[in-house]
Amino acid sequence: MHLSTLDVLRCPYCGGRLELVASLFHSRDGDEVHDGIVGCHCCLFPVVDGIPVLHLDPAAKSACGQVQEGRPDLARRTMCHLDDDQAIRFDQLARSETSTYRDMVGVIAPGLEGIYFLHRFSDPSYSVAHPVARAVAGRVLRGGGRAIDVCGGSGHLTRSLMDLSSERPVLADLYFAKIWLARRFTAPGCEAVCCDGNAPMPFARGAFRFAMCADAFMFIWTKRQFVAELLRLVDAGSEPAAVVISHTHNARVWSQSHGNPLPPEGYRDLFETWEPRLFAEGGLFADVVAGGPLDLSRRDAPDTLDRDPALVIVASPDEGVFRKHPVDLGPGAPGVLRVNPLYVQEPEGDRVRLRLRLPSEDYADEFGACRQYLPDEVVVSQALLARLAEGRLPPELADLARRRVILDLPARYW
Repeated sequence: MHLSTLDVLRCPYCGGRLELVASLFHSRDGDEVHDGIVGCHCCLFPVVDGIPVLHLDPAAKSACGQVQEGRPDLARRTMCHLDDDQAIRFDQLARSETSTYRDMVGVIAPGLEGIYFLHRFSDPSYSVAHPVARAVAGRVLRGGGRAIDVCGGSGHLTRSLMDLSSERPVLADLYFAKIWLARRFTAPGCEAVCCDGNAPMPFARGAFRFAMCADAFMFIWTKRQFVAELLRLVDAGSEPAAVVISHTHNARVWSQSHGNPLPPEGYRDLFETWEPRLFAEGGLFADVVAGGPLDLSRRDAPDTLDRDPALVIVASPDEGVFRKHPVDLGPGAPGVLRVNPLYVQEPEGDRVRLRLRLPSEDYADEFGACRQYLPDEVVVSQALLARLAEGRLPPELADLARRRVILDLPARYW
């Protein structure tokens, strides 16, 4: 955590400013705080591996005590909810300079959720959320301003904001292990805050000009408070600002991970100061699959919204947001070009046959729409693929990159 981040942090309970408690154990390198305690009028909170933990769940209370005792290593284990065997393996990988995001996910989330994390960069909801975030944030942040990704998991979409936010974008999520992964692998350089989306958000009014939440809003119970908080965070006076909530499930259409969704009019009613525009995700998905433009000028009819399993909500007083945008596939931060890991590579002389292989039936059931842009198989020359290792995308592979057969992944991701 950079010390300047304290300028935008506030206690979620009393609203007071937070300060590093210098009289208690802490570890810092210049203006970067690695471990320590921050306090306000009412509470003490731990900073663990550079991540302030701004809630009072039992694990956070235990971690606070462990940091004060000078044992931030134990605090990290506590916050990641690791058993002894997991903790040993996690610590080994954390010390390694060659471990990958894939290695760490295998320890933290070895099941279906881990598979979802690994293949997030090419799943259908990301394929919509990424260009929507790039379009809207690119518009409202073009003159400066900071972005926040709330309930952002392990930072896949936070990475999309790295080159658009004038200051380090903030990733906020309840699950410490996920945002630890983001700072280490997916979106290094972001500021991460561990907080509860069902509580008031621990940030100052107007600290941001772009706030987003993707694939999570249907799991928030306090939706009215959540939206009011997002609007408070981007309350920057006359400055352009926007809120985007993407892939939130529709109460009228069943989905595999339904959560606690609302119908379209229920989502609209949550916004009291800005009039939101609701989009059927299917229409935006079709825009992306076709290569653009991404049409945020459309006004979907009620029956179109009612039929779609997921909705995208965009709220902004800036009418320039609601127009047609090019589909921006810029990664947000430099990475490594490689074949999508969903493809098995079969060498055939001077060519390689790429065969799509989804990792499980459950994955295929929930994310099978990826087949609309990921071909079942494609043949590519070995020479062209070799050029990816040089960090260059050959023009001949540009369409495969648009279709996410070729991905720009963070370094040490796979």
